[in-house]
Amino acid sequence: MKVSEHVYCRIGEGSESNNGFIVCDECCIVVDTSAYPDLTQEDLKDMREITNKEVKFLINTHYHADHTFGNMFFTDIIAHKNCYESLKEAIPRYMKYVEDDIENKESYKDFVVKLPTLVFTNEITLFEPFEIRLIRCGGHTAGSSIVYIPHEKVLFSGDLLFAGIHPYTGNADIPRWITVLGDLLQLDVTTIVPGHGELCDKEEIKSHIDYLNTLYSTLKDLKKKYTKEEICQNVDLLGLPERDEKEMLAQSLEGLYDII
Repeated sequence: MKVSEHVYCRIGEGSESNNGFIVCDECCIVVDTSAYPDLTQEDLKDMREITNKEVKFLINTHYHADHTFGNMFFTDIIAHKNCYESLKEAIPRYMKYVEDDIENKESYKDFVVKLPTLVFTNEITLFEPFEIRLIRCGGHTAGSSIVYIPHEKVLFSGDLLFAGIHPYTGNADIPRWITVLGDLLQLDVTTIVPGHGELCDKEEIKSHIDYLNTLYSTLKDLKKKYTKEEICQNVDLLGLPERDEKEMLAQSLEGLYDII
């Protein structure tokens, strides 16, 4: 899907992750991968129908498997240092997950977890020739970053935004996440490619701020009365707005309950 003059994306089916690429003067820069290696190969083939420019970098917005399991097909991968560290720590867990996923065995043929090769601490700007800003935000994960292309007024938010879908918040820093979203409202952005869901704009940022504020404050109160199991079995207690993938909410609460 064409997002702007130089930016393209693939919107994942259902709640699958999104990814995309930026066509520069002499190269392409890819943002995130699909959840399966074979789907990432399909994405690269689709990209070749649009441009024959070589891929210079892959950017990982965070370490979660559904955004990094295609890393093995790229040479140079940029990410925040916390993304690198979290992905490295997750290798045994991710390899066990792949081993156990018999249903998708063919998708994982010759699979390996490939780590980022270039890391940054706060922010890095690529000039290709227009600015492509990688900014560490935190919130969703410690290494969550955005990719902002001011020239195109386009933002890849990674999983800081789940458009129309219950966000995964299992190991998130909710107060930090809310603060970051407020900062994103200050960017000159027309179109946002969220980590999951359809293309959106700043209204989705505002919606996420309201959602996360409600989740955080309500869960703190509910913990005084209910066990984790009771809340997970009756997520309507949280009073959150209707969104797709309601089962994601119970998964999130498994981890979030213990850190709020």
